[in-house]
Amino acid sequence: MKDSVSEALNSLAAGLRPYVASRVTSVLRDTELADEIMAWDAQGLMIFMWERWNDLFRNELSFVERSLISELRDFRNRWAHQDRFDEFDVYRVLDDIARLLKAVNSGELATVTHLRAESLHRLWLQELGDDERHRKARVRWPYILCGASGVAIGSTILAFGSLPWSLILASLVFLAMMRIAFLQSTRESHRSPGPHECSHCGRIIYSVDCPYCSPPVHEPSSRDSRDASVSVTGHRPSFRATHDIATARHEDSSSIQADPFRKAK
Repeated sequence: MKDSVSEALNSLAAGLRPYVASRVTSVLRDTELADEIMAWDAQGLMIFMWERWNDLFRNELSFVERSLISELRDFRNRWAHQDRFDEFDVYRVLDDIARLLKAVNSGELATVTHLRAESLHRLWLQELGDDERHRKARVRWPYILCGASGVAIGSTILAFGSLPWSLILASLVFLAMMRIAFLQSTRESHRSPGPHECSHCGRIIYSVDCPYCSPPVHEPSSRDSRDASVSVTGHRPSFRATHDIATARHEDSSSIQADPFRKAK
């Protein structure tokens, strides 16, 4: 599975290559270097842009994009060394890449924008929290609000209406408000981001994390360990088992020859 950072870095490289190569061709008149640039990765492109900024990119980009390149180089080094990225870092990387691609008018901006939207949604859920206390509050609040509204409307109807029709109307209003509260609390208890396409595998999913890209971790059992040891050692366990069986048969035949009455028994 490709994570969002690696996919965004690939999109960054694909978006910067034509731009950097065109600047080299138009300013330096070096077609060979431009051809080499078309095979560079994101780190090589950012290093080249940083070192040749005054010659090639100063008149095209601002110091904001230069600071984005500096920050993205640091994030890329951390990613290459397999440092841990939380969701805040992931969103920051995706936002920087989207801003840099927008500055160079790259067509890869749509892919990174989609990844940034997914990260923002995960960050929103993380900030909102989804523990047991928040779930109970989301379920109870519709009943409290709708119940209070139903009581207020019903009291008004009873105060200005005539019995028994005012009592019947107030009861119907209260039941309708409780029905609305039930529907709202049910929707809140089953809250989800809705069906959308996974940006990695392209399948339709109904949760934030794709179950196809992130399958459940399988804990190896003792039987799996034995099967793994058999697959690693090859035919050696089978040979040992055959040898043990042959030894047992040989001992049985020897005991029968030593005691001829054993076979008769």
